[in-house]
Amino acid sequence: ESEPEPEPEPAPISGAPQFTEDPSIDPGTPISAEMDEMPLPMLADSDSVVLENLEQLLGEPAVMRYVVSDNVISRIVATVDTLGSRKIPGVVQVVNGPETPFLASPNTVPDRIIRNEEGDVIPQFIIDPATYERYTPYIELLEAVDAAEWVSIYRDYYPLFLEAYRQMGYAQGNFNDRMIAIVDELLATPSVSDPVELLKPEAYFLFTDPDLEALTAGQKIMLRMGSQNAMRVKEKLREIRAQL
Repeated sequence: ESEPEPEPEPAPISGAPQFTEDPSIDPGTPISAEMDEMPLPMLADSDSVVLENLEQLLGEPAVMRYVVSDNVISRIVATVDTLGSRKIPGVVQVVNGPETPFLASPNTVPDRIIRNEEGDVIPQFIIDPATYERYTPYIELLEAVDAAEWVSIYRDYYPLFLEAYRQMGYAQGNFNDRMIAIVDELLATPSVSDPVELLKPEAYFLFTDPDLEALTAGQKIMLRMGSQNAMRVKEKLREIRAQL
């Protein structure tokens, strides 16, 4: 499937969990180790219990269809981290992609002709609005669960999220800081009206606007889902962000 995403790799961050749903807890203050804790499995043995929790929220059919079932927490951590980079490698993704292909139509009336270094004309396209529907099932699942329930699972298993993050090479890293930074980045994604113009110099689509092409992988996913879908995702992210 060809999608608008040129791309190279991640970026670090750093500390210990900071959940601020209690306004008396400063956002920069690590959560107390004396707070209620549930017994946790080892990270390597956590898939079954995490999948069971997700099935309780989303239903078994949805989890079977959309969630990659091995190394779930490690995949979530790697996916979140690389949302802030130029590319999300397929090998780390925790969510299975859409069943339908990305659609783009030839731009028959481009503002200008664009050529490569050899002087050849680069084909230009626009995103077909019909392609936005491929993101609908994902958005409906996100909206179906209350933000507090998403954050509750995250809180319960946070020590495992932190362990997975540090295994990625961020030895002193604080995954909650990274999570907050990525959510804020997604919320800052610019709103773009149709038609969204693309180039296809080689195998992949690129955004014609260099400012859009310079955005992170996560922000470009937001653009590819269309402005209305992006608004829905941002609304849920704001609810989640308020509890992180």
